Amino acid sequence: MLRLSVFILTIMLIYAGAYFVMGMIYPKLIVESTVKGAIGKTLEEAQNDGYLKAFIALNRDVGLFGLAFVLLSLFILFSAYRKARKWAWFAFLLTGLFGWLGALILSISIGDVLNILIRLIGTSLALFGLIVPIKAFFGRKSDQTEGV
Repeated sequence: MLRLSVFILTIMLIYAGAYFVMGMIYPKLIVESTVKGAIGKTLEEAQNDGYLKAFIALNRDVGLFGLAFVLLSLFILFSAYRKARKWAWFAFLLTGLFGWLGALILSISIGDVLNILIRLIGTSLALFGLIVPIKAFFGRKSDQTEGV
């Protein structure tokens, strides 16, 4: 089950990385959906507002930070998580709750349909990847391997 979890979380991280790269390379796609949900305008209608260029630049910055987070998470996944270290499971739980679930709730609150779908998939992958190996992390055997 631990191998399946590592596989699922790897897919989730690749998916997140692709989302962040898309936000850096083509931020207008993500921004268009957010603008439509947040203020009810199309991107062309909001183009006249001066804040839109800053919002697109910010989206690129966030994409870069997100990509750095994905790379860090891959290191944790293939080192400590694969060895069933409890702290690694909690690290993925907390980052999943703050990252995927928090962003999903925000997208739902503003009605951002594209990002709701993207974040619902990411949240599902993260939760499924964390639920599958519960015994490996919190069963008796995990207590014996904790110090290794």
